[in-house]
Amino acid sequence: MAVAMDSVWGATHLQRGEVFSSVIKEMFMDQTFAAAMVRQISDFGDGKNYKISSIGELVVDQMSESVSLPERRPDTGQFVFNINEFVGTKVPFTDVFLEDDFLASAAIATLPRKMKRAFDEYYESQVLKLQRVQTNNNGNVINTARHRYTANGATRQITLQDIAYARFALQKAKAPLQNLVGIVDPSFEFNTNITATIVDISNNARWQGIIETGIGAGDSIRFLRNIYGFDIYVSDYLDSELAIEAALTDYQGNVTATVVGDKVNQFMCLADDECKPYIGAWRRSPKITSWRDEDVETEYHQLSARFGLNLYRPESLVSIVSSTVLN
Repeated sequence: MAVAMDSVWGATHLQRGEVFSSVIKEMFMDQTFAAAMVRQISDFGDGKNYKISSIGELVVDQMSESVSLPERRPDTGQFVFNINEFVGTKVPFTDVFLEDDFLASAAIATLPRKMKRAFDEYYESQVLKLQRVQTNNNGNVINTARHRYTANGATRQITLQDIAYARFALQKAKAPLQNLVGIVDPSFEFNTNITATIVDISNNARWQGIIETGIGAGDSIRFLRNIYGFDIYVSDYLDSELAIEAALTDYQGNVTATVVGDKVNQFMCLADDECKPYIGAWRRSPKITSWRDEDVETEYHQLSARFGLNLYRPESLVSIVSSTVLN
């Protein structure tokens, strides 16, 4: 018996209708770096609460002959830190998926990296949300200097004066002026790149070369130039304003209300662990476990972690709330 066949010659008869690559395309990913800005507690062995005692400063009194000095006792306080984060992600793979999908092994191979990346992004965002511990809608004044203010630009854009004031605020708070770091929104880098006095290098030779490379360095996170002592990092994980801060002022004291969606840029001192504004502890470092449920013919992979974060030294943190308007 003859086999039914299309007798018209055509190259399409010998081609596969769909061809799948054995390589899986993955998204580009930002670099995360906020974890390095957290002081990790090393002696938090058990429990959920950790207390750090503090003692204030003494004053000097004038003395008089045959007159006893007044008794002075330094103020004391206690910082309470909690393990308050218990998070994870869980991924199932059914036997049918493993049997039928030719890229199943590739998907499973990428899973640990994907799970760790998801956690790294979550941790990064949680660290940068610690600015919320500052008093909202308030200048958070320490030794007469504001530690939370609106950017001074025409449309609430960060200016060089804002950064200069951040240094002033840290100085007034007695924070060491070494290893200063600023974390800003990408809009600040764009606006800085096109600033007239930078593009025209004849007016500002110290910025020479920026028009060829942009102010961002090759690793995409650090500026090539140090601004008023701050190493500036660019981050898409900065926290956003969830509510208007109607009474917030700029560094000059002019009331400049924020807008929902404004970014909270952070400037800080990281001279050593004791100076870092953030504190954290791990009760369970990110851990991946796997198991199989025969009843539903499915294998599971789960990452979980327990940790705590808090703002430990408010005097080491300056928050500048800015818009993301591009010039």
